[in-house]
Amino acid sequence: MNRNKVFYAKPDETYEEHILEVYRAWKELIYCKQSLIDRLVSRFQFSKNQFLKMSLLTIVFHDIGKLIQPFQDIMERRRKGIKIDYKNNYRHELCSLPYVFSASLAMNNMEHFNFPYDTFAVMGHHKDLDFSKQSFHRELKWKKKRPHIERQALEHAISFAETIFKDCGWEFPIMRNNLINDEGIHIMQCLIEGLPALIVRDDPYKIRTLYAVTKGLLHYSDWYGSAKLTIRYRVNQKSEDVVTHIKSRCIKRGISFNGLRKFQKEVANCKGHVIAIAPTGSGKTEAALMWALNNIDDLGNAKLLYLLPTMATANSIWFRLSTLFGQENVGLSHSSAKLLFDNEEEELEYENIKEIYQEFLFNKTFTKPVTVATVDQLLTTGFNAGHWTLKELNAMNSVIVMDEIHAYDGWTLGLIVSSIKHFSALGTRFMLMSATMPKYLIRMFRKILKDSQVIRDEELLEEQRSKYYFKNCYIEDDIDNIISTVESGFKVLVVVNTVGLCQKLAQILAQYNPICYHSRFIFKDRKRIEDSIERANFVIATQVVEVSLDIDFDWMFTECAPPDALAQRAGRVNRYRDPKRDSRIYIYRPSNQSEKLYNPINDPELLKRTMDILQEMSEDMKEKDLLVFIEKVYEGFPMEKTDAFQQAIKQYKESQKIRKQILDNMLDEEQVERTRLSKYETISVIPFSFYNQVKNEAPKNRIKYEVKVPYWYFFKHKKIRDGLLFCDLIYDKKLGAILEEDTSSCIL
Repeated sequence: MNRNKVFYAKPDETYEEHILEVYRAWKELIYCKQSLIDRLVSRFQFSKNQFLKMSLLTIVFHDIGKLIQPFQDIMERRRKGIKIDYKNNYRHELCSLPYVFSASLAMNNMEHFNFPYDTFAVMGHHKDLDFSKQSFHRELKWKKKRPHIERQALEHAISFAETIFKDCGWEFPIMRNNLINDEGIHIMQCLIEGLPALIVRDDPYKIRTLYAVTKGLLHYSDWYGSAKLTIRYRVNQKSEDVVTHIKSRCIKRGISFNGLRKFQKEVANCKGHVIAIAPTGSGKTEAALMWALNNIDDLGNAKLLYLLPTMATANSIWFRLSTLFGQENVGLSHSSAKLLFDNEEEELEYENIKEIYQEFLFNKTFTKPVTVATVDQLLTTGFNAGHWTLKELNAMNSVIVMDEIHAYDGWTLGLIVSSIKHFSALGTRFMLMSATMPKYLIRMFRKILKDSQVIRDEELLEEQRSKYYFKNCYIEDDIDNIISTVESGFKVLVVVNTVGLCQKLAQILAQYNPICYHSRFIFKDRKRIEDSIERANFVIATQVVEVSLDIDFDWMFTECAPPDALAQRAGRVNRYRDPKRDSRIYIYRPSNQSEKLYNPINDPELLKRTMDILQEMSEDMKEKDLLVFIEKVYEGFPMEKTDAFQQAIKQYKESQKIRKQILDNMLDEEQVERTRLSKYETISVIPFSFYNQVKNEAPKNRIKYEVKVPYWYFFKHKKIRDGLLFCDLIYDKKLGAILEEDTSSCIL
């Protein structure tokens, strides 16, 4: 650089230092992604060497625009602690475009790839891209002379880029002066407006995939370089470590361990896609982890994504996996995390990545070696939402466990099928598992995963957990039976379909000190409940107890639900199938709200048919009888022919088509194309009773006070203070958020 002037990329890091750190991270990342890149070369038939040169070009030139004076002024003020007016800033990535585009053309990248992946990646590495160009509204309206890079600084930056290319054994291209002198804002406008013509020059699917990889590699390297972190790409545990983990859990619980079961061994030893069906309490989670670790080894390098239907179940699995792999290696992704940083991103790009923001980014984008998340976090990539390119890059080179795959309606299942088709075609390996998977689901998944193995746990089918009794009344009309059972010393689980009824029963039975468990608790209270629920003798809950909780009760009283949900609930009773245990399950008529809510397959007769068939079944149902029960209820149902399923398949494709494959979804997280369809949409809010605690809290701590409430309730009772979203409601640490005249149908 100009010997008399130091140019900064971060307040405490020079431009050269930053580029070297990002280059170092890029080399580490390329080593980890070798198998993925090789698969893409084989599928799309392009030059691996040329692709790596193109990727390296984004590394050496993505921040060359930071050499402009407005950015350096910001760095100077930042170092001196002077307040900054970002309205006077000029987007540095626009100033990088002439050099990236010129070098790209000089390397004949358009000849090799028919699309300027590198230029679009740099253009969008901080701000979203769309046809409106709204991310660059300030620059489009710019009245002053547009900033440029000083000649000496530019010459040194190009020389520095040449040195890095030489380090890889490559010649740096000679750039065209006419393009270097062009304005980045003009290049941006021409490329975005010309995108429809560019897309038709090649396979749109190939363009979207290689763009996601190119931009994802830049993001990944930039974040790790900025944080000065060594890339920890995958976990190093082996399947034998899972066995050791199982032994320690058994010792802790006083359960004998007689080695892996046949089902677990079959799943663990499978290389490739697996569809696994086994009753609750059969060790599916451990089998899935052994399968994942063995397949990670088989792929060479891969990440593990463990996807679940709800955040409550994801929390539970996250704690279990953190114990095995170490908390630093396991990310947890949820939809509310974006609220922490909505207004901080522009400021943060001028500093080294703050620790909390770094944690958010790594969790949200599947960047940690292991990520536990709701399935929605993967599905939104199909809508080009959020940091979708980095999520796609990481998911392409992952083994993905989708637990409780039965738990989705036609719309979400259509999106899941689309996502599985996409990622499996690029080499991602899937394990789809459930305790209750109807035959129509198995058939559908085998169509899209043609080389998948279906593994069933046959050993436990002849065993019986409990006796089943159907009572033709509502659960609140049989309170005396519940009380009698509790007073007799049995461990009792009550499961209802709505939060309101859960809270009502907890209040009625308060003298027996039940744990009330549902989704409408703040983090601290929910964590306390989840930590204590395994030891509890009396729990009243919603269906958050159906999946991923290792709990065991004697008797259960439950509202009727779809058959697969009932089977999941039944798995929380006599979990280890002790034949000497007095274990009973009472099933009651569902409330009117339940009938409105439980319509996962657009079938208004679902609950009625469930009750009718349930009454035909023996009270001594074995595990195999539960499967028969489920099949009878769903018999002849063509899920893939439902309107919701077909519309979701269409929407997945249409969302990418209307954005010309690579443009970003500019809707916020509450508006983006839905991954779930519900008549009862919810929103995350902070109960107003926590205003005094929250107003001085750091952003990272505010989420701990959030609960989800129905939209209609929020709009009726909202309070906005200091830019924060509050809701006027009663909050009780034992009962959770209580809504005034709670007629909502929040089912969790």
